[in-house]
Amino acid sequence: MPPLFSGYDALPAADPQRAALGEAIAALRGWNRRTSADSVPTAVAIFWGQELVERKGAEAREAEEPVYDYLVDKLTDAERIAGLSVALEKLQRDFGRWQIPWGEINRFQRLTDDIVQPYDDARPSLPVGFASSQWGALASFDSSKPRKTKKIYGSTGNSFIAAVDFGPTIHAKALMSGGESGDPSSPHFTDQALMFSQGRFRDVLFYPEDVRAHAERSYSP
Repeated sequence: MPPLFSGYDALPAADPQRAALGEAIAALRGWNRRTSADSVPTAVAIFWGQELVERKGAEAREAEEPVYDYLVDKLTDAERIAGLSVALEKLQRDFGRWQIPWGEINRFQRLTDDIVQPYDDARPSLPVGFASSQWGALASFDSSKPRKTKKIYGSTGNSFIAAVDFGPTIHAKALMSGGESGDPSSPHFTDQALMFSQGRFRDVLFYPEDVRAHAERSYSP
């Protein structure tokens, strides 16, 4: 973003782009560079970055350079500014305003037991503050391409996360996207979806007494 800011600051005072992009530039300048569901700059930055990748990715590959290094070193000020203008136009077109929090765009949705989910903007979904690993984000959350919806629905990334403390007593936390069950009629089909979207872990039940205390049913093989 610093080269974008420099290019914007170099625009003549009378250039209409100064007024058109001023609010978005101010939002990016004040951003803490952390993704979150309620962050407008997250949405602006990611849509801008993706626009530049779409415009210049082929050139980077032809030059045999990493695309992100190419975007930093080889773009002109005009190209960076044009990419931001188009990104704002896309946000305005698809969501009615560019000043939209990331979580209103970036969503978790699990409707059926299909491996490839039939995502639907008209159906319920949850806001997610994560982003694609291509922007250096962990946990990673990204959609398949090409996208057929206006909103972004996570279909790739970290679907299972765990942390284990191997002390005298084992303690572990884990989290799955959606839930343990693949059956849409099961209460465990989406019972971890809200936790996943908020980055809240569940306890792993490791010892028999813990499993028995939380068992819904049991059987003897």
